[in-house]
Parts: sequence; structure tokens; C-alpha cells
Amino acid sequence: MQKKNLLLKLFLLFFSFASFSQSEGEKLFKINKPDQAIPLLEEDIKNGSVSVDTYYFLGLSYIQIGEYNKAIEIFDSGIKNASGSKKLLAFSQGLACYSIKDYKKAETAFSLALAASPDFYPALLNRANTRLMAQKYQEALSDYKKYITDLPDDPQEPEIRKLISYLEEELVRQEQEAERLREEQLRLEEENRRMQEEIARQKAEEELREAEKRRLEEERRRKLLEDVANSLKQTDATNMTAGAEDVLEYEYESELE
Repeated sequence: MQKKNLLLKLFLLFFSFASFSQSEGEKLFKINKPDQAIPLLEEDIKNGSVSVDTYYFLGLSYIQIGEYNKAIEIFDSGIKNASGSKKLLAFSQGLACYSIKDYKKAETAFSLALAASPDFYPALLNRANTRLMAQKYQEALSDYKKYITDLPDDPQEPEIRKLISYLEEELVRQEQEAERLREEQLRLEEENRRMQEEIARQKAEEELREAEKRRLEEERRRKLLEDVANSLKQTDATNMTAGAEDVLEYEYESELE
């Protein structure tokens, strides 16, 4: 169903822009024979045809057989090499990219079509849809607003207004959520700062305690050494006194004799 809708959009657009001189490949495509159309259209390109129509119908033929990536490649080649207005090729490439959910490339292609023709409103609406799917809500909102401003009588206008309302509400919600996240980030940063300060304070206190323990240990060792040294001095003095008494006693005894 998606492929049929895409082909119908592209085919109807073609009749809005294209000339009606048809190659055999185009004729085969239009009677629903894409497999037979493809080799003839590729041969036309190989033989030097630079017609936008040739690239266009070749791309559509690949879409019809489900080869979207090949169709995108053909449209891309046509944008680079075909002569004439290429906005339909860019638009078709955008729809093919959208179909395979390559929203980034689809947006680029629709933007190319709009660069070629700013009032090409199918490209504007589809770029808005693409941006919506890519969650680029602000850009999608701008495209939708421009579309209904320029085409106020479009039958899709009520649905687009609903989308605009939804997007505006979503953008407000996102801003509120972003603000909440910013506040949460600030709170976490402040919390982390206080924790780091407390870690630094605890570390400084621990270093002071360790320094005091080292000082006390050094003081204890110094006192111990002083006590040992004082003890040794006292022992030497006692020994010297004891020796002197022995000598005096000996001499006294000698005199008596």
C-alpha cells in the first residue's frame, strides 16, 4: 500500500510538470511493466540521454519493484547529470528516502526541491512530515505553519492545525523538561562540590592526626634516647667514684704499715 501511494503521488506530480514525448521505457512503465522498462531506460541513459523524464521513470520503476535504494541512487544521478528542472527528481528522492526511514537524506532532498522552487508546497509539507518523524519539532512546526499560511484552503488544514497544536505543547513540555534537567544538573554539581569539600576536609584532618602521631612517636623516641644516654652517664660516674675509693683505701692502709 505504501509503495502504491508513493507511486501515485509521484505519477500525478509528473503529469503536472512533464512533457508528453515518451520513450519506449516510459511507455512500458505506464502499463505497469517496470521489469521491462528498466533495461530500456538504463540503455537510454547509457546512450547519452540526459532527460529528467528518463531518470524519473527509471527511479519510479525501481520503486515499483521494491528497490528503494537503487531508486534513490538513480534520482541522485539525475540531480547531478540531467538537463532541465530537477526539483521533481529531488522530491522523488525525498519520498523514497522517507519510505525507508532515512529521514536525514529525505530532509536534504526536500530542501533541494524547495531551493529550486520555494513555492513547491508538496516538498514543504513532506519536509515538515520528515522533520516530525526525525523529532526535529521546532523545524517541523515552522514548515507546517508556513504551509497553512500560504495554503489556508488546503483540505488537510484542520489536521495540520492539530499537529501544530501538538508540536507547540510538546515544545513547551520539552523546554520544561530541559529546565528541570538543568536544575537537577546544578543540584548534582553542588552536591558533588560539597562531597569533595568534605572528602578534602576529612583527608586534611587525617593528615593532621598522622602528623601528630609521628610527632609524638618522634618525641617518645627522643625521650627514650635521652633517658638511655642519661643512664649511661650516671653509670660511668659511679664507676669512677668506686675506683677512686679503692685507691685511697689502699694508700691509707700502706701508710699504717
